[in-house]
Amino acid sequence: MESKTQPGIYFAPLQESTDFIYRKAHALHFGGIDKYFSPYLMIQKDGSIKKSHLRDTAPENCSGYSLVPQILAGNSSDFLFLANHLEKMGYPEINWNLGCPYPMVTRKGMGSGLLPQPEKIREILDSSIPKLNCRISVKMRAGLVSTDEIFQVVPVLNDYPLAEVIFHSRIAKQLYSGTPDRDLFAQISGLIRHPLVYNGDLCDVDDFTHAQEKFLTVTNWMIGRGLLKNPFLALEIKGVQLPGKKEKVDLLEHFHEEILTGYTAMLSGQSHLITRMTKFWEYFCFLFPVPHKAFKRVKKSINLSKYEIAVRENFLQLRSEE
Repeated sequence: MESKTQPGIYFAPLQESTDFIYRKAHALHFGGIDKYFSPYLMIQKDGSIKKSHLRDTAPENCSGYSLVPQILAGNSSDFLFLANHLEKMGYPEINWNLGCPYPMVTRKGMGSGLLPQPEKIREILDSSIPKLNCRISVKMRAGLVSTDEIFQVVPVLNDYPLAEVIFHSRIAKQLYSGTPDRDLFAQISGLIRHPLVYNGDLCDVDDFTHAQEKFLTVTNWMIGRGLLKNPFLALEIKGVQLPGKKEKVDLLEHFHEEILTGYTAMLSGQSHLITRMTKFWEYFCFLFPVPHKAFKRVKKSINLSKYEIAVRENFLQLRSEE
């Protein structure tokens, strides 16, 4: 049984990777996650929410684990529309994305694009929080183009009853290059009045251990790509005894099959299915003896039959290592 003093592990939201099919399969076969976060919902030009986003957060598709849906909004109207929709579905916590670094988002004044505008952030929180009953948390970066920006945002966030703040200490312009600024994270931890969650480059147990030793007051940790590359990572961090080698490979194969089955039912046509599964293998391949070769086999698949042959070869190589 897991100890109450164990670290809380959050699964970061990644567009086109951690959808409801992936989350359900991960929770079923691995677990160890205290909160899964959905990729963001946003308002389309016609004022609606994409059907795929609605499906991804529909309660009937998200049972069996704790989900925090995330929203992307650059004004109070969109914020309230999305939050009210999710609150009515029964979600007790909603996460506001102030971290998306991609220019197609930031140019519209959303995600990290809001960080240079602390008064706009204040206006949105002022207009929204009093009208909501759910908890609001924030996931943010260190700035859009400069870490100076975060020091203007923190005092604004301190004025509101946020559930927690998840902080990734890169600026948006870095995307995922370089390394997170852990000294900056330490500075922000001394300034912010909310529970602070660490996010950024926790790819294995050693990374986690080093961060935990540096940030002794942090109790919750968000991991994204590290968990996609190694779905056992949360269990390893928590010291849960893992199955033997054969059982681990069986588990990975069942995990893959469940995801493939889910996407087969959801997507139309082999082309869409193989494209989505190839995206899955961009991370899953790191569990195999020679990752780039495992990925290349899958990427070369031109139809489902070829894909199944490539997957079979990958698992045969993994079993040969036992």
